[in-house]
Parts: sequence; C-alpha cells; structure tokens
Amino acid sequence: MFFRRGMISGLSVLAFGIYLLAQEASTGIIEGTVKDSSGAVVPGVTVTVKSITTGFTATAISNDTGYYRIEQLPVGTYEVRAELTGFAPVRQAKLKLQVGQKLTIDLTLGVAGQAETVTVTSEAPVVETSKTQVSSIVSDSAVANLPVNGRNFIDFVLLTPGVTRDAGRSGDISFAGQRGTLNSLQIDGTDNNNTFFGQTLGRTGSGRAPYQFSQDAVQEFQVNTSTYSAELGRAGGAVINVVTKSGTNDFHGSIFEFYRDRALNANSFFNNQIGRRKPAYHFNQFGGNIGGPIAKNKAFFFFDYDGQRNNNPQVVIFGGRPFPTDAASQQAAGQLAKYETTYNRTFNQDVYLTKVDAQLGESNRLSGRWNSQRFTGRNLENSGQTSAEEHSGNSLVKTDTITLSLNSIITPRFLNEARYQWARDKEPGTANSDVPEAIIQQGGLTVVNIGRNNFSPRETTIKRNQVIDNIALLRGNHAVRFGVDYNHDRIKNFFPGLFGGQYTFSSLANFANRVPLQYVQAFAGANTDGPLAFPNSSDFSAFIQDDWKASRRLTLNFGLRYDFQLLRNPGVKNSDSQLLAAGIDTSRVPRDKNNFGPRFGLAWSPREKFVVRGGYGIFYGRTPAIMLAQAFTQNGISVSSVTFRGAAMPTYPNRFDSIPSGGSPATPNLYFFNRDYVNPYTQQASLGFEFEVAQNTAFNISYLMVKGTHLTRTRDINLLAPVRTVVVLRGEGAAEYFRFPGPQNNPTRPFTNFGRLSEYESNSNSFYNGLILQLTRHYAQNFQAMISYTVSKAIDDNPDATSVVAFNSGDDAKMVQNPFNMRDDRSVSVVDQRQRLAISGIWDLNYLHDGAPPAARALLNHWQVSGIITIQSGRPYSGVLGTDLNNDSNRFTDRTPGQGRNTHAGDNFAGLDLRVTRYILLGERLKLQLIGEAFNLFNRTNFAVYNNTEYSLVGTELVRRADFGTPRDTFDPRIFQLAAKILF
Repeated sequence: MFFRRGMISGLSVLAFGIYLLAQEASTGIIEGTVKDSSGAVVPGVTVTVKSITTGFTATAISNDTGYYRIEQLPVGTYEVRAELTGFAPVRQAKLKLQVGQKLTIDLTLGVAGQAETVTVTSEAPVVETSKTQVSSIVSDSAVANLPVNGRNFIDFVLLTPGVTRDAGRSGDISFAGQRGTLNSLQIDGTDNNNTFFGQTLGRTGSGRAPYQFSQDAVQEFQVNTSTYSAELGRAGGAVINVVTKSGTNDFHGSIFEFYRDRALNANSFFNNQIGRRKPAYHFNQFGGNIGGPIAKNKAFFFFDYDGQRNNNPQVVIFGGRPFPTDAASQQAAGQLAKYETTYNRTFNQDVYLTKVDAQLGESNRLSGRWNSQRFTGRNLENSGQTSAEEHSGNSLVKTDTITLSLNSIITPRFLNEARYQWARDKEPGTANSDVPEAIIQQGGLTVVNIGRNNFSPRETTIKRNQVIDNIALLRGNHAVRFGVDYNHDRIKNFFPGLFGGQYTFSSLANFANRVPLQYVQAFAGANTDGPLAFPNSSDFSAFIQDDWKASRRLTLNFGLRYDFQLLRNPGVKNSDSQLLAAGIDTSRVPRDKNNFGPRFGLAWSPREKFVVRGGYGIFYGRTPAIMLAQAFTQNGISVSSVTFRGAAMPTYPNRFDSIPSGGSPATPNLYFFNRDYVNPYTQQASLGFEFEVAQNTAFNISYLMVKGTHLTRTRDINLLAPVRTVVVLRGEGAAEYFRFPGPQNNPTRPFTNFGRLSEYESNSNSFYNGLILQLTRHYAQNFQAMISYTVSKAIDDNPDATSVVAFNSGDDAKMVQNPFNMRDDRSVSVVDQRQRLAISGIWDLNYLHDGAPPAARALLNHWQVSGIITIQSGRPYSGVLGTDLNNDSNRFTDRTPGQGRNTHAGDNFAGLDLRVTRYILLGERLKLQLIGEAFNLFNRTNFAVYNNTEYSLVGTELVRRADFGTPRDTFDPRIFQLAAKILF
C-alpha cells in the first residue's frame, strides 16, 4: 500500500506539473555577483547562461545585493551574458561546469556606449569559493584518457584523497575508514546500489561482472567524501555522483577495440618461483558510440555499446598425492582422472546505453536513459585446483536501469524536477551438474570435488521503483531546497545450500567401493518457503537545505535530512521456549524511525582565489538485505539440514526426494536481529582551505574526522562466559587467553536446542582521522594533473555487515574473537591505510606549430602521454592460530595469545600505469588513436596476501611457524594492452 501510494504521488507530480529540482548529483550551479565599473552592486540585471554544445539557456535576475544564481544546469561548457538598460552588456565565454559544482562567476557591466566586453577563459575558476563539502571531480578528460585496468570507471575514484580498497571485501572501496557497504553510487541522480549485497548494481568489480556502465558512456563524476549536503544520503561513507554522456548539436562518436594476450604480459612471481609457464590468456574489449541532434537546439540522442570477451584457464590438480597403490585406490584414481583437466572460465559481457534529451519550450527539459548489462561468467560459481568443471556453474548478471526526469523552470526563482527510475538486477547462478556433490579425500586432504556444488542453482533478483520529488525556491540570498525520495526494492533470494545433497568419501578406496563417510542434505520446513526468501527493503527520505550567501565572501549551508529504511519482517517465529524466555523473536525486524541528520557547512573566501571551508553532519547508512534474507531462512524452522550415516545413507549418487527417518538433524544455527537494532550512522567533520598556487592550479589541505556509531556486526550469543586459561608457547613461556567451557571443538551452549545464535547487533564503532593534501591542475597548455596524498588512521572494533553464513571461513573471520569482550577487538581497522599517494596526469605533446617543418610536425606532434602512480603503505593483518583454541566453534578469529587485532602489516605497494597515444588525423573531424597501455609498467612484485597463521597447536603447546608472514599471493604483474580508436 505504501509503495502504491508513493507511485501515485510520483505520477501525480508529473501529471499536474509539480516539477522538482534536479539534485546536485547530476547538475551544477552558476552563481555570482554583478557590479558596475565602480565596484557597486547592480540589481535587476538579466543574466543568461547558454550551453555552447546544445543551445540550452536559463535566465536569472540579480537581486538587491547584485547576487544571481542559476540552478539545475547540465554539465558542459557555457557562456554567461549579463544585460541591463543603461549599461554595456558583458559576456564571458567557454566556462566549463562540472557535476555538483557551484561555479562562481562575478560579472562587471561596462559603461553605456562602450563596446561589448568579452572575457574568454578556457577553464572555470580553479577554486570553488562557495563549496562547503569535501569532494573531488574526476573530469571528462581523465575518464577518457587515463589508463584503467579493465575499463571500470569506478576505479578512478582511487585517484581522489581519503579513499582506498576495502581489504575485507573484494571490489568494494573504503572512504574515510568506513566499510564499502556504507557507500552510495548515484548515476544521473538516481540510486544505483544493490541493496541486497550492499554493493553497486551488478556487483561490479567483485571478481565477476567487470562494470555496469561503459567507460565511454560516462561523462564525469564527483566523489563526495565528507560533509556533503542534505540532498545526498543513504550513506555513512561517500556518495559518488556520476553523469552519463548526452548528445549535442554536432554528431560525434567513436569505435574502439582493446586487446591483450599472454604474450604481452609478464609471468607472475609465484609462477617464476616454481618454473611454471604463463597460463593461456585472451582479453578483448570493443564497442563504440554515437550521439547527435534529433532537432538542433531541441532534442538529442546518445547511444553506446561496450563488449568484453575474457578467457582464463582453471587448472585442476588433485590433492592428496601420492595415492595409495591398492587396487581400489587406483581404480578410483582412474575413474576420477577425467576430472583432472583444465577448463575455461570466461568473463563475457555486453553493455548498452541509450539516452535522449529534449528541450520542451524554454522552461522544460525532459531526459530519458536506458542502460542494459548482460554478463556471462562461465564456470565462475566455483573454482580452485581441486574443483572439477562439473562442480562449478555459470554466474549470470542481467541489469536494466530506466530513468526519466523532467526539469522545469516555473519562474527564475522557482525551479522544479520530477525523477523516476525503474531498475532490475538479476543475478542467477546455474549448476553444471545435477548429481549430488561428492568430496573425495585422501589422507585428510581433498583430492577433488565433483557433482553439483552445494549452493547452486541460486538466484538473487532486485526490482526497483524510485520516485524523487524536490523543489527549489530562491529568496534573496537564500536558495532553499526541499524534497522527498521513495525507493522500493522487491527482492527475491533463492539460496538452496545443501539441498542437492553432499557425500563425503574419506579415501579413494571408499569412493571406489561407494562407501561414503556421511551424507548431508537440507530440506524445507513444513509450510515454509525453505531457502526462498523475499527480503524486501524500502527507503523513504526527506530533506530541507538552505544555501545562504551571507555575503559575497561567505556561504553558509544548513540542512536536515530524515532517512527511514523499512525492512520486511521475516514472518516465521521460532517458538522454542528458551528463545521466548530470552525475548528472542525471529519473526521481526526493529523499526528505526528517528534518523534525523543535521548538516552544516561554511565556505569563507577572505580574498580572491582562497577559501576556508568546513562542516559537520550526521549521515545514516543502510542495512544490507542479505542480513534479512538469512533471518528469513535460518530460523530453525524454514530449513533443516540432516546428516545420514551407515545404512541410513542413500546409494551414491542418489538423493532423497523428501526427508526420511534415520538421519540426525543438525542442531539449528539461527540468524536474527537484536531487539534494539538500529541503522548505522557516522558523524563527519572537516576543516581546510584551498587556494590557487598558479594559473589553473589549486592546492587543498583538509582535516577529516569520521566517527562511526551503531555499526553492524554479527555476534554468537549462545556461549557461556569464558574462563581465563594458560597455554604454553614453546620456547617462549606461558601466555593467558580466555577459553569457552565445553568439550574441545564443541562449546557448551546455554540455549541447548541450538548451535550458534547469530545476532545482528548495532554496537560497533569506528574512528577515523585523516589529513588530506591535494594539488589539482585543470587542463591548460596541453597538461592536466591531480596529486592526492592522505595520511590517516582508522580504528574500529571489527564491524562488518556481511558475516551471514555460519562456519564459512570468510564470514567467520569477520567476527570478534571474544563475544563477551568486543572491545578486545578494538584496534586499527582492516581498511586502515596509513599513507596513500595517487598521482595522475595527461600531457599532450603538441608544441610544434606552423613555423616548424611539416615532417617534424607530422612526426612529433599529436602524441599524448598519461599515467597513474600509486604508492601506499602496507595493510594490517592479525596473527592467528588456525585452530579453535578458545573453543567458540570459530577457528578463524583465534589470535596469538596476548596480541591485539591487526598488529602486523604487509609490504608497501607501488605501481605505475602508463598510456601512450598517437593521434593520426584522417580528416577535418576524423582521427585515429593508436594506444599502448602498461599496467604495473616496471613489473614490481606487490604482495597481496600473507600467511597469517603465526602458531600451530602441537599437543598442548603452541609452536611458532617459520612461514608466518610469508607472501601467498600478489597483485597483477605487468600487463600490456594495445588499442585502436576512431573518433569523429
């Protein structure tokens, strides 16, 4: 009902013309003061801005203080013209407006009778004197010309300060010490986040789908790191605002192909160590786009296609060798030999974008965009040297986003927009086999896994409807904006863990004789949906914002935002008497209704080209629906896992159609929300200054503080209080630790009917201090550059919203060592990046002019060099034991006794990515680009993973491992890539 009302409300807005302001996420603002030649302010001046590429115009009238402001301007290049009877008009041309930018253009009218004054600039002012937030722009030239491995434009975010990779989750990016689940990606002003996994739609960059939007379809984007305005929310970290390309009055486009192969790449460090050749590899990306006018100055189109074909081999090598020589073992080895073959893993994708913009009269602008992604990851469902091809399956991603927006200017002081989005993110996984999974072991090691892997086929699908309504009112020196945003996600999650059955054979001989050690199969509970869940999530937000131009040199920003996330109740209540006595209700999710976030910002410019800016705000994040999905299915009723042994087992490779007698139902492990659970939030504060150090070059220094509160964690509450225990470290003496009561590897559970009771709690905290230095040079005299340096420290007590699978190694490692003393885990965060330097630049080598010999001009001109240098300190990690010493059923959190979390650090990282481009002019408006790119040009070995097992348990003693801290994996070696591109 709530959703239907929201849709009706949104359609009513469109129908009756209650048009609403575009968010700064997709547009920009031009403002300033008009004066006469004596310096006095001039009211009543008509100020008109006009897009040079599309002819779009907008008008404002300067007020009593000479101040004018024009909002909801599409990014692009503009000219500004000011006119008033009795004065000579003034025109300023070639002003580049970027996404989310407040461009201050002060104008001086000439004396009547003089010729029109024309000021020509190639770039906008380099210092934004009215910007209050901590943010950076990745410009159109950077997106188009810098090298990026894999062509995922989001990787350019790493050029900005305060940013690093989220070491705890592949593909995520951490801002200001916060986990990737707290970020938000906005594309053309609409929500582009996967609310189930807490990542972007399509889960791009997570090792599967490479990107959702083509790099060539992205115009530019803004990275808001801190103290951004109340218009932006649903993020405790950063908000990334992306604008896609549009057509113009001129036809333009490109055709491209990128190619790489094994012969172009260096071998990996570990392959060289063992004398292994480079594996087969083929990578190809291709596509093109075209844009232009449908009707000049009225309507425009843009179309883009991007394809990728990427093949990687998966080598299968049996474990447990040498095999026994008895006849049964050799028979099994012969039967399994067909599985020890290399198979292909593919990363194939096609992405399409179509966009139409139309100017409807002088006051209305309509825009529509459709983006489609189709990804097929063959054999990506499971991998590894002991996983046969039939044990895998295809990972598929199908995303579609359709957005519509209508911008209107009711009067120059009343600006409105209506925006609607429909989106679908469908991510099924198929199975290569329907035969039950079989794990064949020998001597305690896995020889090979065959059959259907234990969680496929699966599916996670999100269908979204989003309506955004905002209004802007300009009153004097105040620009007041307010609006609402309703986002409804219908989510389907099907994850049939172990429903296909799983056999375990303890030896090759037992496999030959078809005598399994055990058989496990999961079944749906009576009158339940079993592993099928519909964890729907809805977001409602409202904000009010006042940008007050208190004086020509002081801008104040006051805002208030309200966020409410409505998670669907699981509905199935486990009525176990122990749970009821403890007040545990598996059927509900608490409603957090008081999420009011005040925002304040200031920008003070005591002199020209210098600004002091600061701010403070409270920013609320979301709860990923993957947590809710587990509460739907892992309640001890919807799904039951049963272990069969001896005569109760079926004959391999059969499975049961329904639950039989004779098995041993596994003790249920539950997931549920704490009764006091609330959404996470951060408090962000910043203070800094920016000034122009040279023409087109600005330097910024800022201090950034981010405090995370009510951050999410998963905690096992079904344990007795631990007792102080002593263990001997061989050759080093005794050490104390806390051990949970009960038999080894089987802790005593106070809730005797259950195993783990995994409670979602919101009691984790974090604290980040960062010093940010940034030097930005806008493109001028054939050169542009950005240098970002961050020195920071991130501390937390191990928050993570994605520990959702009990006894899974990756998820278990995200939990605290001692659930009774969570402060014991307070230390530097896994996303702590003490120092990080990112340098990027573009240099056009066009210095020979008409006076030079033609041969020299042809040979030496039309070259471009661009590159990215990244240097960063090593990432922290903990020394662990690899055994469940404290007896809490989680062996992945047991640290060396007496050591804190993340007390060790890896090696520093350094890399240079380089692109060299040669332009060949084929005609007046046609040119060919020949491109060579090298990633990690100097082939530096940058280690990524280290052996973190510091001690092994031998009898009753802990023995230090000699291989502790040794590298286990690296980032990519040198990769060369060749490309050709035709632009017209």
